Amino acid sequence: MAKILLLVLDGLADRPQAVLGGRTPLEAAPTPHLDRLAALGSTGVLVPLAPGIPVESELAHFLLFGYAYEHFPGRSAFEAIGRGIDVPPASVVFLASFATTMVVDGKLRRDALWWEEGGQRNEEDCQVLSREVATYETHGIGFSLQPCGRCEGILTLSGDVSRYVSDVDPFYNGAYVVQALPLEEAPDPARAQRTAAALNEYLTWGFHRLRRHPLNRARQEDGLPPINFVVTKWAAVRPQVPPFEEQNGMRAASVESGPLYVGIARVCGMTSVAVPSQPDNVAEELRIKLDVAEELFRQGYEFVHVHCKAPDVMAHRKDPRGKRDAIAALDRALGPLVRQVEAGTELLVVITGDHATPSSGPLIHSGEAVPLLIVGGPNVLADEVQAFHERAVVRGGLGRVMGAELMPILLNLTDRVRLHGVRHQRQARPYWQLRPEPFMVSSTRLRPE
Repeated sequence: MAKILLLVLDGLADRPQAVLGGRTPLEAAPTPHLDRLAALGSTGVLVPLAPGIPVESELAHFLLFGYAYEHFPGRSAFEAIGRGIDVPPASVVFLASFATTMVVDGKLRRDALWWEEGGQRNEEDCQVLSREVATYETHGIGFSLQPCGRCEGILTLSGDVSRYVSDVDPFYNGAYVVQALPLEEAPDPARAQRTAAALNEYLTWGFHRLRRHPLNRARQEDGLPPINFVVTKWAAVRPQVPPFEEQNGMRAASVESGPLYVGIARVCGMTSVAVPSQPDNVAEELRIKLDVAEELFRQGYEFVHVHCKAPDVMAHRKDPRGKRDAIAALDRALGPLVRQVEAGTELLVVITGDHATPSSGPLIHSGEAVPLLIVGGPNVLADEVQAFHERAVVRGGLGRVMGAELMPILLNLTDRVRLHGVRHQRQARPYWQLRPEPFMVSSTRLRPE
């Protein structure tokens, strides 16, 4: 059976940009290799969750990997596990980020988030300050903050807790920090209310401890802003999902950079191979990742996911030209893959993004569909599209594909998909069971007629 390479170019899709003559960064980038693959294959658009709804990378990947939305554990679970921190049963975890805040009319304004600022001193200071707010208890709920680098930590809540609590981080500098609130969809409103109240109390306690800490006085004497608050987001619980091989019938690996994607792979039971990020040479980074993927296929893996962050990074900087150039650089690494497809490989190549990241305007992510390309293998019916960008692929033969629909399409194109209505296994999985449980008859109990 054909093997599958899923190449995800993070934040690939975009909006028309005036500085690019009304084109998107993908449309403006010179991409001869992506265009050649589009001409050889079938194209369409991918809607990660629902039309117009922006999603984050972790949910998009979870859906693309064939898992159901209702089983999504929350991003902080991936962040914790990707950094080697366990998520205990019956607990709730948050990603906690050290921030600089300013009191304005009694409200806290977020002025800086220190993982974005970097610097060895800032990291060392965050390590010291994390010990000041490491443990707390209120309302029968225990708090434990475990630092995990980059001026961040994993905040674990234990006791009678609820995951149905809103984000405190406003996501923008200059915006006011938000109260933790119980979510209206909480199945146990009283528990959610108690958890939110306890979290607000912990954060208030932490603010007063941090702002009075001698280290912050020393920072201000040195002309540096204080690090005086911990903002939390992405409530999550211990993941309970089947391994990728059980879910989709293939031995799988993931080649990525960054703890979030390591965590996604580990939660989904995929072999994780972390390749160091090279922000100044994204083409070389992708070449290395594709070489690693090829070696994994030789080792017997049937599905390999490769993730590239560069387009998303430039879009978050609101740099359309930078995003265009990052996409062009990634395209330069795809020459060997094009030649492999042209030679008639059995490898099924899938190239898409996980979401749209607009490189101008106020949104973090946006709800546009993402270009999708499938090429290679014996079963792909090529369409007439000759270029790979948002405007071209809407005419492609794949049409509009929802995120949860991608895995069955790939199973179908590699002859793995189960005939609907036929069941040889306990679980309702979309693939033919390769090792069904045979019907056993003991020969010693057979009697001659």
